[in-house]
Amino acid sequence: MGCAGVVFPAIFQFILKLVRGEGVAELQIRQEVAKLKQQLQSISMVDQFATYARLQRKINTLNQQYRDKVSERSVRAQRARLVVDGLIRAVVGMLSMWLIWEHRSDPVLSLPAGLVWPLGHLLSFPSCQLGQMSMIVWLSIVRAVCGRTSGYFTFANPKPPPRPPSPVFTQTRSPVSIPLD
Repeated sequence: MGCAGVVFPAIFQFILKLVRGEGVAELQIRQEVAKLKQQLQSISMVDQFATYARLQRKINTLNQQYRDKVSERSVRAQRARLVVDGLIRAVVGMLSMWLIWEHRSDPVLSLPAGLVWPLGHLLSFPSCQLGQMSMIVWLSIVRAVCGRTSGYFTFANPKPPPRPPSPVFTQTRSPVSIPLD
């Protein structure tokens, strides 16, 4: 349960990226724009200005329609992502609470008390004996480890590498003006 809140959203992002594609209407608009651009290249702007301008306006309106459809698709995908992510987190949260409630006094791990000496009471919180690890602590540790390592194995867009800092003082060449005395 600890990793599910990290792993499931990443898997869903990957599946959504595979499923989400260009629609039929968007493809038709792109093809029509390509045809119109070919026609535009065959027309002389100087000789047939009215036809050229009309085709250019038509290309501009089709490009705007294409941008609108792409933005609608991205809004729908964002809504679906938010809803599914919220549902996954709610289900994982409820399952974690149920798991903690059912196994509140069962140890997940038993170690000799001397081995966990400085953290023994913290690991056994709330109802295990010294040297035992409770379900709450176990799920917290697993969640923290999964959260830290998920950045290395994510299906989402990778973060760009950090840019080197720009120098504060850049030396530029400036022409030296000769005094006109």
